[in-house]
Amino acid sequence: MKRTPFVLMTVIMVMALFLSACGPAATPAPTQAPTTQPVQAAPTTAAAAPAATTAPAASAFNWQSHKGEALRVAMVDQPGAKFIASHIDEFKALTGIDVTYEVLPEDQFRQKTTVEFAAGTSTVDVFLSMVQQEGIKYESAGWYEDLTPYINNTKITNPDFDYQDFTQSGLAIGRLSNGKQIGLPIYNEFGALMFNKALFDKAKIAYPPKTIQDVEAAAKAINDPANGVYGFCGRGKAASGTSQFATIMFGFGSQWVKDSKANLLDQKWLDSMTWYGNLIKSYGPPGETAMTWNQCQDLLVNGKVGMWLDASIFFANVVDPAQSKIVDTAGIAMGPSGPAGQVPYVGGWHMSMYSGSQHKEAGWLFIQWALGKDMTLKAQLANITTGRNSAWNSPEYKAQNKHPDLTEAFLAAMKQGNVQWNPPVLNVTEARDDIGVVLVTAIEGGDIKAAATKANAQLQALIDATPVLK
Repeated sequence: MKRTPFVLMTVIMVMALFLSACGPAATPAPTQAPTTQPVQAAPTTAAAAPAATTAPAASAFNWQSHKGEALRVAMVDQPGAKFIASHIDEFKALTGIDVTYEVLPEDQFRQKTTVEFAAGTSTVDVFLSMVQQEGIKYESAGWYEDLTPYINNTKITNPDFDYQDFTQSGLAIGRLSNGKQIGLPIYNEFGALMFNKALFDKAKIAYPPKTIQDVEAAAKAINDPANGVYGFCGRGKAASGTSQFATIMFGFGSQWVKDSKANLLDQKWLDSMTWYGNLIKSYGPPGETAMTWNQCQDLLVNGKVGMWLDASIFFANVVDPAQSKIVDTAGIAMGPSGPAGQVPYVGGWHMSMYSGSQHKEAGWLFIQWALGKDMTLKAQLANITTGRNSAWNSPEYKAQNKHPDLTEAFLAAMKQGNVQWNPPVLNVTEARDDIGVVLVTAIEGGDIKAAATKANAQLQALIDATPVLK
């Protein structure tokens, strides 16, 4: 009787060993990616990766859980969206989900999506958005889907997606003032000065220009209107120019709003607008008040302008041999420092889901695929400044990085940039229109103080009409 427990235990142990030997070998889970940095920090010096967990392998995730569904994805005409478009067939094959992928110019895109959402009949599932542009408006109208429940749902989220791999600065561009995460970054950008080194060499000017004095001196030396070459190009088309002007505004130590009051009569703000307007008026091409990024980019890539102040994301076009004649002489730096230092704006488009979508889980699959580690690394290798630590720190990117000046500028901008590149009001479009009048006045050499006085009153009315997000 005393031997029975021992014999029973022996039998159990033998059976356990036999079953273990017959079963499949456990697949080790991927090691978790480096944690993110503090808010607006650059994706460098990431923390050491924790030990591997027992999370299921990527192959266990069912990408075909919504096979047969169809999605409508609305995107803005910019490099990140075009890059994803070139891989759409891969998503269809992976998931069995059909996709209608629309890419429209920014103004047309915003008008179309806003009208559709307001009508309540939109068939859009996934779309690009900017918190700084329409965040308050869209959230107040209830058009954003909160992504947090999807991120936290292990049944519908690929364990390899790794939300914590996104930089905090990248996540911040898709987060509302109430803390809700309504988007994930398709890319990050900053206020950049892109330039043609060949024209600097010809004018015997050192580069990159770092201060507003450097920029003005270089623009003057390069400017040669008789031969169709101009020193500087910046957005001068009213409202479209306000976002890029923000880098100059921050450099002068000013801001749109201070203590809930419109700040356009601040002397530093007036000085920054005066400087920007004079630079364009003195060294810009004809017709600047009708120019947005498209026209300035065209001039730079064709060797017709020395410097262009705009979003860093467009550097991918500047170094694209299919579009540019200055690939070998293109340079990039942060927007110039002013009296208050070098403070470029930081922004970017984020990918969101429409709250009225009838295919939300399928839409979440699309976001996971488009912004997953594999696609993000491919985008990074295509010179798109992504929002994932793993892409910036990957051996593949470091090995093929032909533009260390872009990397240096990007990482620095993520540390010292300012995300408030638009006035924090409900009706951002109207605010930009009002401020755009001041910009055009500055370029044309008009009465900036008078124009700013009117715009300041208009901005204050918009501030007063803006709801507080809950």
